[in-house]
Amino acid sequence: MLLRSLIVLALTYSAANGSELMPWKKIENLKCSEEFNKVAAEKNWDKENYREHLASFYKETVLRNQSTEIGEWLEVHMTPNSSPEMVFVKDNAITRFSFDKNCGLVSKNESWPWHLEKSFTMKTNEDWDNSDLRNLVSSKKKGMIYFWSPRFVYSVYELPKMELMAKKLGYTFTAVVDPRASKEEIEGALEVMHKNSKKEFQRILASKSTFLRNTSTDLYMRGEFNHFPVTYIYNNNKIHHNWITGIMKENGLKSLADTFSNELKGAK
Repeated sequence: MLLRSLIVLALTYSAANGSELMPWKKIENLKCSEEFNKVAAEKNWDKENYREHLASFYKETVLRNQSTEIGEWLEVHMTPNSSPEMVFVKDNAITRFSFDKNCGLVSKNESWPWHLEKSFTMKTNEDWDNSDLRNLVSSKKKGMIYFWSPRFVYSVYELPKMELMAKKLGYTFTAVVDPRASKEEIEGALEVMHKNSKKEFQRILASKSTFLRNTSTDLYMRGEFNHFPVTYIYNNNKIHHNWITGIMKENGLKSLADTFSNELKGAK
């Protein structure tokens, strides 16, 4: 199944699983492998780094690329004695590539799974999508994107604290919210947060009715919608492939954020 939800472990930041080029070459008894390698080379998919991703069943291996282009992602699905399938995501469009019995390439367009389609197709005035993400990341600044949900209470109450710490540490701060939550849920959570926030936080908080609804498919492909809050670090026109899960104290946040930011600064 495309885009199956990740199992989120109780870690402070995302597990830095080893990534590598063309890991599918280790898969044995893969049909149409020669044709697949040719397609991968033509589309430069063999130049990408991949991590193993959660599969739909135990015999399947799923690889997801570590995208360097915002909004463009690839999953490779492989099962022994079968030909591989490639699922290419470009912004809101999904194309599935497969091989017929003669190893001829077949492609078809697909929709997002039912539990995500409404989130990415329903348009509102609060939408914040891949184009907004691109503009933010290309700003030549270093920053944090704080992804929260009204259904995860501590992600709501920690929002102003994270904003204050981010600004204190010199990071541009952007908060985006779970697109599956209703406007009433979001505004209700923000109202409660405002009422209970300390005075030093209230000075930096926006209106209780102001929020950005995260419809960025790119952020979904990075961390999905499993746990909140999640904080992404960007710098040098790039987003780090690891992310910070949950809440941290200032020293811990500074250590991780600066590590990720400096890695991005030195990246080509």
